[in-house]
Amino acid sequence: MSEDKENQEKESISEEKKHKRDPFSGITGGLILILLGVLFLLATMDYITWGDWWQYFLMGLGVILILEAIIRSISPSYRRDITGKLIGGFVLVFIGGSFVIGWSNWWPLILIAVGVGILLSSLWKAKRPE
Repeated sequence: MSEDKENQEKESISEEKKHKRDPFSGITGGLILILLGVLFLLATMDYITWGDWWQYFLMGLGVILILEAIIRSISPSYRRDITGKLIGGFVLVFIGGSFVIGWSNWWPLILIAVGVGILLSSLWKAKRPE
């Protein structure tokens, strides 16, 4: 009985250490700062307006979250539940994209997004050990 408890404690400590040295958190934070810098640079160079930069930020943030979720699903040592990041990422991309593209042009992108979601779901299930 005590051996099981010791194994559980060792597993929880190793999980905590793994999450403390998780490189994806720093990479995600760095990408968000780079995205902000690029958007502010584009706004100061008048490629996008100051009133529109946040729309592109939402889209970029969504893409970063989706990429992080995909990379986490591929990397077995840092695998976590990615459902929340995928849903949040797609919601941010849809909201930002709806302002950039306009609602009337948005419906084909919904079909594309559903297809990508089905594709990712099937790939994720195929990689999962049974």
